[in-house]
Amino acid sequence: MDILIGKFGNQPFKLTEPSISREHALFHLDEATGKMTLRDNNSTNGTWIMSASGSFKRLTGEVPVSLNTLVRLGARHTFRIKELMAQQPPKTDDAVDISELRNIYETYNRNKMSLEAKTSNIMMMRMASLSLGSIFAILLTMLLPKDFAGDTTASAAIKVAGSIIAIGFSWIIVDVKNRSLIQRKDQNERFFRKKYCCPKCGYHFGTKLYENILAEGKCPNSSCKCKFKGK
Repeated sequence: MDILIGKFGNQPFKLTEPSISREHALFHLDEATGKMTLRDNNSTNGTWIMSASGSFKRLTGEVPVSLNTLVRLGARHTFRIKELMAQQPPKTDDAVDISELRNIYETYNRNKMSLEAKTSNIMMMRMASLSLGSIFAILLTMLLPKDFAGDTTASAAIKVAGSIIAIGFSWIIVDVKNRSLIQRKDQNERFFRKKYCCPKCGYHFGTKLYENILAEGKCPNSSCKCKFKGK
């Protein structure tokens, strides 16, 4: 086990004294034998240990130490080796699980594809309705005599009016379906914009693939520090 001692170290206590280097010294414990050693990392102000004479001696190279060895870092910060062995609290995983975003992304795309297919169908229905009048007029011609209204001109006018009514009726049906489709598209987009976002800052991910967001492991918003995990 190695413990880096310094301002940027992983020792179980903070070191802020100005004479202490960022990576001041290195403590090593051989867990198989229990042997402990301390080495200075070329620090500016040195690593010192209490000698048998009762004075601090500057450390050179790697020396064996015990739990009660008194160490001084730099000008004045002192501690005993056993303080390095203090159990550190386990690090908490502060990453937010965003697995639910996968379902949101897949649901959005599935609905979008379905609605786009129905949009194409409505366009085809609108085109087909234009020929409905002609078909209706042909049927009236085949089924009704030319002067069924008592007059040829009047009969022709009724047939034309019937064709126009048939076209108008079909267009009304298509328009109702189209309005419903537009509303469903809007609902799908609103749902996606509201739900497909960072759980911390609310940043919307746009159409970015869920796998890419998960691979990056953090919110793309530079002002947000939220980390992600998921499956």
